[in-house]
This record gives sequence, C-alpha cells and structure tokens, in this order.
Amino acid sequence: MSADTAQIEGLDLVELLRARGQRVTSQRLVILRELRRRRLHATAEEILEAVRHDLPGTSIPTVYATLELFVELGLARKIDAGIGAALYDGRTDPHQHMVCRECGRIFDLDGEYGLGSLVEAAERSGFVADGAELVIRGRCADCARARVS
Repeated sequence: MSADTAQIEGLDLVELLRARGQRVTSQRLVILRELRRRRLHATAEEILEAVRHDLPGTSIPTVYATLELFVELGLARKIDAGIGAALYDGRTDPHQHMVCRECGRIFDLDGEYGLGSLVEAAERSGFVADGAELVIRGRCADCARARVS
C-alpha cells in the first residue's frame, strides 16, 4: 500500500488515533481499507482471510481488537444479526439491516426509520441510550420465490 493510498483511505483513522495518542499501524490501515472495500458485512475471520497477503502473521485477536477499536471510534458498526458470529459493517451512514432466516444473508436497508421514539422511550425509563438499530428478520426475495416454486 502506498503512502498516498494510506492517507486517502485512512485519513479519519489517522486523525482519530493521533488525537487519542494511539499508534497508526499498517494493520489498522489495511483492515480499515478492507472493511470499507467490502459491499457485504464481514466476520473478523473473513477480514483476516482477505488481508492475510498484505499482513502475514496477523492473528485473529489482532483483527478483533482492531475492529472493536473501529466501532469505538465510529468508523464501523458491529451487527448482532442473531446468526452466530458478530458482523462488522464499514458503512456508518444511517441504515438498518434485514436478515434472511433461510439463507442467512444480510441486506442493508437505507435510511433512518423512526427509531428516535424508541430511544426517547428508553431514556424516559432512565436508560442512557447512545443509539438504536433495527434488524428485520424474514425471508429474502430469492428464498421467498424458491418457497413459492
């Protein structure tokens, strides 16, 4: 990875890490690049496999720690879709998720959908909310069609 590529793809990461007094490492830059490159949500294991060539010797605990750091910094989202392993999403813009119960695929649902009232209700009960996510479960179009056929 060239210095120019690292600067363009990891500029927000570099600034956030420096502001916290943390090191900017090649592992962090490459893992962020891979997470943002993907169009699908990924497990830590899938990210490790994708970066293995660029980061030989990187361990799964390093990938997990890096992804969790990205979530903490607001550079990624961690999704608990109820399908086993946690998934990580490089998209931080407003969107929700749909999970197919049959094939297990996860789809993005763009936009915000009135979660503010749920957050407000939680806060009225004394809960200090820092966000809300909606996961819609059901069958994707492909699985629904296959069931009808």
